[in-house]
Formats: sequence, structure tokens, C-alpha cells
Amino acid sequence: MAALIKNFKFLFFVLTLCGLFFYFIVSFINSISTKPITNNDRFIIIKKNINETAFLNYLNKKGIKVSKLQWYISKFFTKDKFVLKHGEFIITKKSSLIDLLEKINNNLIYYRKFTLIEGSNSLQLKNKLIKTPGLIGIVPYLSEGKFKPDTYLYKWGDSKVSLLKKMEIEQNKVIESNWKSRKKNKFINSKFDVLILASIIEKEGKKSEELKNISSVFLNRLDKNMKLQSDVTVAFALNKNGKNLNRLDLKSKNYFNTYRYKGLPPTPISYPGEKAILAVLYPNDTDYLYFVADGKGGHRFSKNFLEHKKNIKLWIKDLKNYGKDKK
Repeated sequence: MAALIKNFKFLFFVLTLCGLFFYFIVSFINSISTKPITNNDRFIIIKKNINETAFLNYLNKKGIKVSKLQWYISKFFTKDKFVLKHGEFIITKKSSLIDLLEKINNNLIYYRKFTLIEGSNSLQLKNKLIKTPGLIGIVPYLSEGKFKPDTYLYKWGDSKVSLLKKMEIEQNKVIESNWKSRKKNKFINSKFDVLILASIIEKEGKKSEELKNISSVFLNRLDKNMKLQSDVTVAFALNKNGKNLNRLDLKSKNYFNTYRYKGLPPTPISYPGEKAILAVLYPNDTDYLYFVADGKGGHRFSKNFLEHKKNIKLWIKDLKNYGKDKK
């Protein structure tokens, strides 16, 4: 009887031990498969050639507590053999350790966004590239006009040069895909000419529906051997706001002064968007030679100087009324 009780106690001890072991295993698996490893969304960066021990130290320094035991056992639960890949990854507040390993293993890197705004110039683009996190390398010489304004995806560690190449390719695509079907004229003889005129139109026009009319004005003026007389080209050369130009500015001796020199300026003055480029390639067929602001973000167009003078008076009147409304 005593032996039976002794055997029962031993069996109970073994079963209890097995139960505790099973509970430990289930709890451990649960901790790596379902328990979030962070309370909020976090970004992590895995550098090239970093080993797993150094990466674990990096995680712990960021407040993401993962033990070596958790890490190495979790690797057995990934669908494929685990390989530590470099890049930037996001750990969401619902991510478990196994979720993180699967994301790394499947190379689900986080893509950041870079936006070039229509009408930006090379100095603005340069400053933005320098301040953009994750891009590496120097900023090369930036020509005006050649990069397409848009939003681009990039990953941490991409070079500034590689991002610029994408932007250049996209700008070329817009012109290339429309070059053969364009409305031909004797003034836009190259794709560079397209960028020059489009860059001026981009800075002149605020409303997209007016761009083809603005394009027609400049092309009509070129056709009549008139000067373009565009404030934005002068402002570009003098690095000034177009609204702050004075009479001396309009007499300045630089080749971007379209009040002094006929024809197109020597280079683009901004990065034109697709609509401005299409306005050059497919301008409206008009007799317009002048345009002036209408005080509402758009323009009034005219076919002769007499009409233009009337529109200028309306613009001045609009400015005065706007000033009264502000008081």
C-alpha cells in the first residue's frame, strides 16, 4: 500500500512537471507568436552586414525587448529559412516577434515618399534632397526642367542619384509619348524647348484649365516676333518673387529677361508638371496675345493691346476691392 502511494505521488509529480513544462512551452510560443513586442508603431533600420547579435542589441536599445532565446526559437517558426535582410521596416503595435521575422524574411521593407512640387526650382529640390531622411550620397548638379514633379517611393539607403534618375525617366516619358502626335510649330523644335516653355507656363498659370491658353499666348507672340515679356523669367534670374519686380528689374541685362530679349530663355526656369508640358505640345488655337491676372487666381486673355489695357484696369479695380474686403 505504501509503495502504491509512493508511486502515485511520483506519477503526480511527473504529471505536474509535464503540465508546468507544457504550460511554459505554450506561454513561450504565445509570447513570440501573438504578443505584441511594442506598444506603438516603430521604425527599425537593419544595416548592411550587421549580425543577429548586434541587431538584437539594437532592438533592446530601442526599447524592444527580445531575448536571444526568443529570437533563435522564433526563427524555427518562419515559413522559410530565416535570413537577416537590410533595410527599413515598420513594426506595428500589433506585431509579434514572429510577425517581425516574417516581414524581414519576406523583405517587406518600408517605402518612404518624396514629393517634387510643380514649379519648384533646382535650389528648392537640392535643399529638399539634403533634408530627406534615408537618402545617401551627394546631390549632383541639378538642371532645371528635367525632373518630373510627382510623388516617388524610395527605401532607406537609396541614393539621391538613383531617385533623380527615376524622376528624369518619368519626365522624358511624358514628352516621348506625345512627341510625334504634338501640334507642330516652328518654335518648339526640341524636347528641351518643350521644357523651357512648359517651365514658364507652370510658373504663370495657377489654374490647370488655363495652361493651354497661356501656351497659345506665348506661341502667338513668338510667331509675331514679339517678346514674351514674362515676369517669371526675370524673377528666376534675379532670384526674386515675381510680385516684387520693379522697372529696373525689367531692364536688367540677363538672357532670362524676356522684356529685353526675344525668343525663349536659354534654359527652363522650373520643373514643369505634365499638364504644363501637354499645354506646350497641344496648345489651344487662339488669337490671344496678352493675359493679366483676374484677381481670382486666374487670368483675363485679350487679342490686342487695347483689350489688354482694359483688363489691366479691371485687375487694378479687383486689387482695390480686395484691399477693402481685407479691412
